[in-house]
Amino acid sequence: MDIKEPIIKKIHPHPFYYFGFYFGGIFMAVLGFFFSPLFLLGGVLILALGEISRRAETFYILESGVAREYKLLSTSRKFTEFDKIQNIEVNQSFLENILGIGNVHIDTSGGDKAEVNFRGIKDPYGIEHILREKIKIT
Repeated sequence: MDIKEPIIKKIHPHPFYYFGFYFGGIFMAVLGFFFSPLFLLGGVLILALGEISRRAETFYILESGVAREYKLLSTSRKFTEFDKIQNIEVNQSFLENILGIGNVHIDTSGGDKAEVNFRGIKDPYGIEHILREKIKIT
């Protein structure tokens, strides 16, 4: 991301958030040892796609606001300033609570399209605390 201001925090989704990709890839790779090398190849591809997808998504907390960027074959960016944030919501399933990961949903004023979601991040309540502190400052 071409950012001209200081980055307070840069976050990628936690690997546990992509557990389905990793488990499926490993399962298919193990099947490849017993049945067909195509399963092994498929398993490796699933593992690689899961990791590439995880690393393609980046969340930023900046001095002026928050941003979500997904950069794989194309680039998608969402940004909202702190003064536009109306509500911050943290969601964790039972398993996510045990693993210490969760989702932070940021509601903004002025419409539904400017919302920013941080999915599968470690310490979501810590991120919420940082955001609430920044909102108080602005």
